Amino acid sequence: MLKTDTLIIGGGLAGLAAAKGLEGRRDYLLAEKEIRPGGLAATLKKGGYHFDYSGHLLHLRWPETTRLILGALGSNCRRIKRDARIYAHDSWTPFPFQANLSGMPDGVKAECVSGFLKAYNAGLGRPAPDGVEAFAPWCRRVFGAGISRHFMLPYNAKLWQHPLSRLTTEWCAPFVPVPRPEEVVEGAYGRPNSGMGYNTVFHYPKRGGIGALSNALAAGSRGLRLGLEVTSVDLKKRIAEVRHFGPVHFRRLVNTSPLDEFAAMCADAPAAVRRAAARLRHNTVYVLNLGVKGAVPPLHWGYFPGSGFPFYRAGIATNFSPELAPRGRASFYIEIATPGRALDLASAEEACIRGLEACGLIKSPAQVEEAMWLKIPCAYVIYDADRAAALPEIFGWLKERRVQSIGRYGSWKYSFMEESVREGLEAAARLRSGW
Repeated sequence: MLKTDTLIIGGGLAGLAAAKGLEGRRDYLLAEKEIRPGGLAATLKKGGYHFDYSGHLLHLRWPETTRLILGALGSNCRRIKRDARIYAHDSWTPFPFQANLSGMPDGVKAECVSGFLKAYNAGLGRPAPDGVEAFAPWCRRVFGAGISRHFMLPYNAKLWQHPLSRLTTEWCAPFVPVPRPEEVVEGAYGRPNSGMGYNTVFHYPKRGGIGALSNALAAGSRGLRLGLEVTSVDLKKRIAEVRHFGPVHFRRLVNTSPLDEFAAMCADAPAAVRRAAARLRHNTVYVLNLGVKGAVPPLHWGYFPGSGFPFYRAGIATNFSPELAPRGRASFYIEIATPGRALDLASAEEACIRGLEACGLIKSPAQVEEAMWLKIPCAYVIYDADRAAALPEIFGWLKERRVQSIGRYGSWKYSFMEESVREGLEAAARLRSGW
């Protein structure tokens, strides 16, 4: 039986960072079921194009992770100022909608500004409601009726695929900026508020797509094993079963796979933990990557709250790096969310191309020369009362078993890539200190 001090399940960014933190200091086995590292931070090639699993951008804010990420990429990295917009009412307006209403028709603009000011004045001197608030009433209380109706509610209904009366708001900071009244008025009738939000500036590889980062982090990882799928774990006996490989004995374990799947593979998980894991929900995202001929607008990505568009977001990856496509070509990524049901890809592709033409991102469907669908089965985890009740039960048991479950899916949260890297480094630091 193979033995290792630390078993890391999943070679995405969290797992790769944990391995970096253990390299040369602790024996470890990093088991990644795919034949490439990176998990969803991967890039696939087709017809001269490089396609990511959606828009994977680096928003750097912490010194240690910034040094690791930029050090791994070296000269293969560029820093980019965000150009994100919203398409609504047949018009484009800058992101975030609530602070940049200038592009909207006059009636919509007036409704949104007056609604925000009414909500703001109503809330002066009043404490926020006790307990966790549902997203829909929170939007109306914070942003007012107009902004909620024209963007917040329809967009988030598209994205989450979950009733907004049950979706809770723990995920909102820092992803949903809340402007001051003067910023709302200025963004509607004066200058745009371009510096708002957590992602005003981002980094992206010059060549190779976001997979270049995963490959750089994986370089020199002596414990990384690709094509190794952990199928079951006995945390009491400290034994993992690996498909086509056999048992692995470990002392410590770091999990980065989806928390519900990990709990289900734990042979010694008590019934309460299994019931808790079964209450966790997520949506599924299908990403249509398109290669197109000709010039495209300079924006990085756009949000689409309108029901006339099947997708909630569409981005132009070659505006992050022109090296992702052959000369004179551009590449798009278009995201459609479902609550888990299968998507009719053929009809969805036609609708997406029509949508790109309708909003002016392409001039004609004839520009499209390449397409690749990528599926993210577990995309956004659902924040609701069931999640809030389930996580303490699951993490309490894992802590007793001295297991760390980290990363976007191991922690079961909405986060960004740098946070996954940070959690990997922190997990390694705890292991090095004898956790």
